[in-house]
Amino acid sequence: MRVTNFIIGFILLTLTTLTTNSFASIGEVTIHNGSAVIDRQDGDKDIEVEKELDVFSYDTVKTGQGQVGIKFIDDTRVDVTAHSKLIIDEFVYDPNTNTGKLSLKATLGTVRYASGQIAKNSAQNVNIKTPTATIAVRGTDFAMTVNEIGGSTIVLLPSCNGNGQCYVGEIEVQTDAGFVIMNQAFQATQVDTMESKPMKPVLLNLDEDMINNLLIVAQPKEIEDQVEEEKKLKQIANALDIDFLKFDDLEVDLLETEEEEFTGLDVDFLDQDFLVDILAQLNKQLALQMRSEFDKRKDKKKSGVDEFGVTLLDEDPQWVWMRSDESNNNIVLRLDQEYGYIINVTQGDTEILDYELGDGATNVITINQQ
Repeated sequence: MRVTNFIIGFILLTLTTLTTNSFASIGEVTIHNGSAVIDRQDGDKDIEVEKELDVFSYDTVKTGQGQVGIKFIDDTRVDVTAHSKLIIDEFVYDPNTNTGKLSLKATLGTVRYASGQIAKNSAQNVNIKTPTATIAVRGTDFAMTVNEIGGSTIVLLPSCNGNGQCYVGEIEVQTDAGFVIMNQAFQATQVDTMESKPMKPVLLNLDEDMINNLLIVAQPKEIEDQVEEEKKLKQIANALDIDFLKFDDLEVDLLETEEEEFTGLDVDFLDQDFLVDILAQLNKQLALQMRSEFDKRKDKKKSGVDEFGVTLLDEDPQWVWMRSDESNNNIVLRLDQEYGYIINVTQGDTEILDYELGDGATNVITINQQ
């Protein structure tokens, strides 16, 4: 009977310990500026963020005009910049072995990640995602920028300690269509959809202070150039798919042709200008493609500067929406032409409401720049 009581008591103690640990704090807020709130899994909403606030598994961190820095108990750090959203899906950590499991998802804005003990000792258990990509971490820092339609830009950053010593790790950016590996500081890739392959990495001419400004604004020029280059290569590949040997002459039955018209011996098959035939075929295909593009674009909103001071550029398949005020404050948006938008902007003393762009404006973008 004593043995039975001991076993029951031990089981109760173990269950109590596990329950306590499952609701234990996994980190705390170390940086807080401006407006930010946390939503909890238990139903608590809009908890005001402040320094030393405990953070728990399944918390959702949302910032307005503010910034939040979080340090987890394994020394992992994340910085959530203004107008961003981060979901802490799962966090498990054993301080005795410095191993565990970490799962995060950045769904909007810019989030910077710095590896802790979990990534260093059990990197296979670190799962970091955006709406369009999965990032496999091998002990390093990087920044994720997610635009309003889920497109992701990932930038590899150097990891520096308090003594000023820096090193660069490695990350793998994956989608359903493929992956790329980045192992140089300030290398970047872009992912439009989960079904598209990540863009070939490019080296950005940036420093760390500029990374925090990569919100829903214009992409770095290096990424724009790479996107344009890949678009040209795709067009060339499509042109090479043309079968120049396919023509209708072989379908003619020469045996059924009237003898007085001609005979097969009268045909000089070498007397052909094959180069002209190829160029004619190519020009025909390019003309059809240009006509198709013209038909797609003829009903679109025109590029140029309108009465609101908005400059709109048609860089198919994207719109570039730009505006500058007297104080040289700039707003630049890159928006997929496949979707429709309603844009509301307060920029200094200027207010633009219900600016419609594209068809079926279901996406609302609100920007307040003071």
